[in-house]
Amino acid sequence: MKSTVLCADIGTTSLKAGLIGGCGEVAAFSQRTFRNPDDEHAALAWLPALCSAVREMSAEGTADIRAVCISGNGPTIVSEDGTTLLWNADIPPAEMTGSPAEKSLFIPRLLAFRTLFPSRWDSSRYVYSGPEFLIHQLCGGSVTILPESRYAESYWTKTQLLSVSLPEEKLPPFVPVAYNAGNTLPEITVQLSLPHPVPVFCCGPDFVAAMVGTNSLAPGKLYDCAGSSEGVNLCTAVPVTGKGLLSLPSVVPDLWNAAVMQAESGRMFVNFKRIVEAIEERSISYEELISGCISNPGSDGFEILEFVANNLKKSIKLLFDAAAENGLHVELPVVVTGGQAKSGQWMQMKCNYAGVPLAVCNCPDAELIGDAVIAQTGLGTYRSIKDAADAIVKITKVYTPESAG
Repeated sequence: MKSTVLCADIGTTSLKAGLIGGCGEVAAFSQRTFRNPDDEHAALAWLPALCSAVREMSAEGTADIRAVCISGNGPTIVSEDGTTLLWNADIPPAEMTGSPAEKSLFIPRLLAFRTLFPSRWDSSRYVYSGPEFLIHQLCGGSVTILPESRYAESYWTKTQLLSVSLPEEKLPPFVPVAYNAGNTLPEITVQLSLPHPVPVFCCGPDFVAAMVGTNSLAPGKLYDCAGSSEGVNLCTAVPVTGKGLLSLPSVVPDLWNAAVMQAESGRMFVNFKRIVEAIEERSISYEELISGCISNPGSDGFEILEFVANNLKKSIKLLFDAAAENGLHVELPVVVTGGQAKSGQWMQMKCNYAGVPLAVCNCPDAELIGDAVIAQTGLGTYRSIKDAADAIVKITKVYTPESAG
């Protein structure tokens, strides 16, 4: 398969990897669950997880791999020794009311990292966001991926950093999406079974990978990142604000992304699965557990599934209402990506509750397709991210509501 990209997305509880061809063919897929996802050095598990995933996928061959592309959760902060402050970890409050830093998603976590791990902050040449730490391990490059120039205030500006006494030199310089951070280091080339070094491209935050991997790059397009956490997103031509909405720029200039976020979603079911497995003293597949829960509406598991489905319904209504108030159109189906997209039963239940069609792309973990789109753009296979997404992203299944939830 020509122009294969080794794609990897760092989730909160697992790393997902795939070998994706130039037309979106998924030659192989592997997922590695982190044993201790909340560990203080969680980031040190990412590279071994990627190498393990590649070993599993190597039956499909690695000789045709032309590039590596990495995305992942954020705003996670990692020092050079792997000390990790995850995006969803509780942090000490930072007083920034009225400060230019108020708009930043990263500065509160940078301040928290410095407070919680002062010696590691001082000893680290750079502190990284999540995917950038793995990129650094792969190729030695030190970068911060800025999804689009309008994101600067959501990351940091010189003025914002000065206002809270954070040193700019502690943070790697900004680079754009599809930037080539460098070729794989010799030892990494061997560990990944590559015949020669290949470029490592920057995708950045997982929500950008999902945005690109679902081709939600035109006004009205909807996508749902449904993993450990969940976010329903609407691409708009103008910024849309309102209670419960987060408005950020799209990766495409002049477009915007309105989002409704749920910090707790699939992870509740992951925790429930661990409890059931401990009680029954056996491993249980997600399909078996989901099927059992859906067939038993009185169970705790059904209650979790129903909670998630109802939250999706509320999120979609919020976005539909905001679109109506602003005279914007909405284009169905909602394209779903993440672990929840892999269960047909759960997808159908969510579809029934939401009352709108849901869809899945050529890879249920569409973040990996987004990585492939970004890498192919960086390789020059396509002229732009939008052109690459139009060619690579394909909807393969659509769920339609069977009944009201």
